[in-house]
Amino acid sequence: MATRIYCPRCEWKPHADDRWQCVPSCGTVWNTFDTGGRCPGCGKRWQTTQCLHCHVYSLHEAWYHEERPAKADEESEAESWSEELVGVGE
Repeated sequence: MATRIYCPRCEWKPHADDRWQCVPSCGTVWNTFDTGGRCPGCGKRWQTTQCLHCHVYSLHEAWYHEERPAKADEESEAESWSEELVGVGE
């Protein structure tokens, strides 16, 4: 499964060039998703991240979403399981 990063409130997806600032701590500017919410300047672990689109603060870990395979992939996987199960009884 692929992990997608997007705002849990509005589903805005940050880009590699988006930046957050460590305020009021050290003032470092960086992409918080490059470090899992840990400031590279002072090491502070941010529990929340503000969306640059809707401006709502959410738990940093809530931004990470495990994407399920597409429906076609699920059907293909189900078919392969069925083929394997049929083969067991023979």
